[in-house]
Amino acid sequence: MSENQFIANIKKKESSLQRIKLLKHYDRILKTIKNQKSTMKRIRLLVRGLESATFAQVPLHKDLPNLKPIQFEVSIGSKIENKLEKMEKDLLNKLEQGKRRAVYATFFSDLLEEWASNEDLKIHDEEERSNCEQGAIKKWLNNKQFKEPDLGFLRELTKKKDLQKSFNDIKYSLLDLPSRITQKVMQEEVKQHLNEITSSYKHCLRNRKLAIKTLKDTVLLNEYAGALTISLENLESVDWNLETSYLQTRTIWIKTKFRTYIDYGLYQTLLWNIIGERIGYSLKSCFTSNIVRRIEIKDDKIVKQKNHKTNRESYYSYYNSTVKKNHSVYSDLFMGLLKSSLGSSSQTDYNMQSSGKTITHFHRIIQLLNAKITASKEINPDLNYYVFGIDFKNYFDQFDHQVVAKILHLVGFPSSVVRLILKFLKIPFKIPAKKLNDLNEKEIEIEEEEEKKEEEKEKEKETEEEFIIKKSLNGLPMNYTLSNTLSELIMTLLEIYVYNESEIRIIRCVDDMYICSNSQIKISKAYNAIQIFCEKLGMELNLDKLGFNVLVSKKEKSKSDVVNNLKQLLNYPLPENSVTWGYLIFSEVIGTFIINKKKLFESVDWLKEKINKKNIPIVTKVNLFNIFIKYYISLMAPMVKISRDHLPNIGKIAIEIEKKLFNGNRFDTELIQNIRKRFQFEGKFPKALLYFPITAGGLGLWRSASYLTGLNENLSFLSSMFLPDSQTREKDYIINSEDWEFIINNKAYSAYCGLLDGISQANPSLTSEQQKRVDDFISRGTEVGGTKRVNLNTYYQWIIIFLGEDVISHFGTFRFLITQLVPMQIIISGRLKDTEITV
Repeated sequence: MSENQFIANIKKKESSLQRIKLLKHYDRILKTIKNQKSTMKRIRLLVRGLESATFAQVPLHKDLPNLKPIQFEVSIGSKIENKLEKMEKDLLNKLEQGKRRAVYATFFSDLLEEWASNEDLKIHDEEERSNCEQGAIKKWLNNKQFKEPDLGFLRELTKKKDLQKSFNDIKYSLLDLPSRITQKVMQEEVKQHLNEITSSYKHCLRNRKLAIKTLKDTVLLNEYAGALTISLENLESVDWNLETSYLQTRTIWIKTKFRTYIDYGLYQTLLWNIIGERIGYSLKSCFTSNIVRRIEIKDDKIVKQKNHKTNRESYYSYYNSTVKKNHSVYSDLFMGLLKSSLGSSSQTDYNMQSSGKTITHFHRIIQLLNAKITASKEINPDLNYYVFGIDFKNYFDQFDHQVVAKILHLVGFPSSVVRLILKFLKIPFKIPAKKLNDLNEKEIEIEEEEEKKEEEKEKEKETEEEFIIKKSLNGLPMNYTLSNTLSELIMTLLEIYVYNESEIRIIRCVDDMYICSNSQIKISKAYNAIQIFCEKLGMELNLDKLGFNVLVSKKEKSKSDVVNNLKQLLNYPLPENSVTWGYLIFSEVIGTFIINKKKLFESVDWLKEKINKKNIPIVTKVNLFNIFIKYYISLMAPMVKISRDHLPNIGKIAIEIEKKLFNGNRFDTELIQNIRKRFQFEGKFPKALLYFPITAGGLGLWRSASYLTGLNENLSFLSSMFLPDSQTREKDYIINSEDWEFIINNKAYSAYCGLLDGISQANPSLTSEQQKRVDDFISRGTEVGGTKRVNLNTYYQWIIIFLGEDVISHFGTFRFLITQLVPMQIIISGRLKDTEITV
């Protein structure tokens, strides 16, 4: 029996005893008042009985009436029979609510026990996992290169005249990088990195559990900070050999102090994440100041070359307030795989927080792309607008280590840092040989010496598990910040190269990339440049995911003529598919993005089989649904101002997803049926309970409607997006007719910038009664969590607005579950487990 199961059993026994005790107590009260003819006497007995109902010496009914003034009124003969009858009815209702709370507490304990008992649950079939795992191993060991990289191409890129000064400045700013890397690691820095590990499902469950445990232990945090500081000061003395690196690093740790509790796996993740982040922010700072600023200066020159009516002073006042916003959006996306701040959720995480107050870098792409397309249609209706969607195949796996090393040297990394990074890339992987039985032996290259060693081990001990040790020549290890930094460096060079060739800025987050322009010449140069860069460095594009669309102006005779003209300028085939983002696809008919139902429901079909497997605990089923419905909705970009009917369409699709998953039923109806069948639960079960957080006694089911309602309250479009006067449009709006981004007319540019603002959830307007309920909810959260809370996130405020009344009428209070019966350890552990089984 696991620790969680043990705790769940204790809670179940407590709640069962509580139920028996309270139900007997309430029955005694009813029997006592049954034969009483006096209404006042019945009221007195009811109040006395309810006052004596306690759990852990805590009264369960605190809002009982004061009978002293009532008794005085009766004694002097006042006619208050109606008031007394209503009071008796209210007290009897409180008694019934008390019974329901006692019964529900037992059900809730049963629910948690079921949740805790399924420690090894997996929604994926073993065969499915095995095939996936073997495919990953095969891909890693093969080290297939699409083409030998052309390292001379990189050298030529960094020596281009208009780029050379920028690269020289970057080299100069990186001179002190070794000292920045080896700075002392503070406890707060360790905490922030641990928070990042706990919040990301990409890290293994073991490390996430260790991170949670470490965050609670100040002594352990200091131990990690000390060990990491010592390791950073001795990086070159460790060779990171698989068999010896642990002993070497441990020897370094205990030079000054014996450290017994440090976990090597968690330590290694923290070490490379800290190194990667320190390098990453140095790079981002350098490139932003030198490369991005260079782009702004060039654009500024374009502005100055035009005969603009306004004087220079008024223009720069306007430039600082509006045009800079456009630059800031690109700067946000620039090297976007690096987190904007430590401790926050990953910028590429598709999972939405219930508050919905942030927009990820991944959503920034569709936000910027949508703004540019929408503005182009309005400002330049007489020009065609071209959009390409680019996607890389096996993104992290294909980076050649030769290319990484060459780029590090050319950009100006100090030799000591380059050596360190190459050590990181050459960490050997120890893979059980039995996992490779089904792989094609011809495709797996194993050095002869390693084969001989394996044969010798076999002879010595046949029962010992065999391993193949392999160092890869390609690829970046996943889930390390240092890998993210290296990949961003390579892709940043791609962005620089494409801009230098075409003057088009790439819109990119990780490997999702888009280019768009109303210039046929520029867009063809940009697309050709991307293909050339990939060919030269041995990178492969995912041909199935490449997309292309063109918005044809009214003056063109046909789309085919426009496409044929573009093909003549391209050195590579034109993609056949439409441009997509997440579960959106571009519609040339409507001129904007719409929901890609076909792709979405293919994913839903896959989930339906997994989520409806037998013996999945109710809470796990809810958590799985929450994870995937948030994922689906997030990839429909609800926070982006795509169109006025976009949010309603997402809401309707969310209902369709539920019905498709559960054979035509909404999930709340399906859940109540499952609860009654599995736990023999009788009586009324308010649907509102399903949506309350599990720490408050609910099931934590995510309600899409409440989330979307909060967004809709803050959704606003300007009544007139752009001024309609076509005669003044070209003269006043556009400085560069081929690149309209720099607009002088304030109204037009303000409308464009308005599309760059994400939609955040609006807090509901609360009545005084609703505010009291919210405050009570916050107070209870403080009691359960043990930390002071001062507010409630927007999503749960909407839940209370829509569903709070049903819970109050059923239980009489939001405190229907005694705080002592809330097992936080089971809840935290269960949430971790449920996110792990989806991976």
